[in-house]
Amino acid sequence: MKTRTFNPIILMLALLAASAAVAKYVDISREKIVNLDNITEVSPGVHVIEDKQHIFLVPNITIIVGTDAALIVDTGLGIESAQRVLSEARKLAGNRKLYLTVTHFHPEHGFGAQVFKGQATIIYNRAQRDELLKKGAPFQALFADKLSVADAMKGVKLVTPDIVYDSEAQIDLGGRVVKLNYYKPAHTLGDQVISIPAQGVVILGDLLETQSFPIMPWFPELSDTDVNPANWREIFRNVAATNPVVVIPGHGQVGTAADLDEAARHMDFASKEVTQRCAAGNDLSSIQRDLTPILVAQHPDWDLKDMIPMEIQAYYERLCRR
Repeated sequence: MKTRTFNPIILMLALLAASAAVAKYVDISREKIVNLDNITEVSPGVHVIEDKQHIFLVPNITIIVGTDAALIVDTGLGIESAQRVLSEARKLAGNRKLYLTVTHFHPEHGFGAQVFKGQATIIYNRAQRDELLKKGAPFQALFADKLSVADAMKGVKLVTPDIVYDSEAQIDLGGRVVKLNYYKPAHTLGDQVISIPAQGVVILGDLLETQSFPIMPWFPELSDTDVNPANWREIFRNVAATNPVVVIPGHGQVGTAADLDEAARHMDFASKEVTQRCAAGNDLSSIQRDLTPILVAQHPDWDLKDMIPMEIQAYYERLCRR
């Protein structure tokens, strides 16, 4: 598996801290367009445009086709990726009715939704819709100004969904029923779990990155400290109880229940260690210093090792400051 060298959180912090006198700005938006050659049918009627090259800011995108309609999950970063996804959905679904949803509000997952307005019925959970309205514009500016994808953000207009649900919704695509579930804040305020129970397929967005340490954002300076590891772990329990067969992550290769279980065991170990070290009187910096190499040693082949200190901080803030 090709290792991802960068991730949005660390790159963002580095750029925020950098001097204004930096090297000539290079926009890398063209590198972030989804590659339709990566599409794979992972279960009958379930097609994933997979993040096979592990490219920073390119998510997994799923198109689920039934006899009457199709559901697209996530759009990619910006208008061109979304146009390609819509074209592929039309190719797979023909003249069937289209629906669109996104796993969460982050730009690489949903900032192409405007392309689908009028072409598909857009459905989000209420928490997701509200978070988009609150944070969408600042994140659009952040990505354009700090993450070298200004071209991808050009022309992006944030659109509201046609349908909003509170905790659970169901779409019958014709011979294929899809469930949408919102539980509680986890990676973001409005993470959505999409599943096809009859086929054991579950789409988790950035609640899971296969073969990777989790991304747990904690940015007081950006008023973004909504991550909740306890809720996150509870979502894993709810999903595991459905006995999934195919697990589609936000980034990385399509996985199985084993990937979900491995991620859960990691979270259990990390949270227990942080709790015990807090009780022993250790401060955040010492816990990060001592625990990080232990976690790396447990999963030396996992990506996003530079996210571990922030993961530890998320546990610390939630578990040790109560």
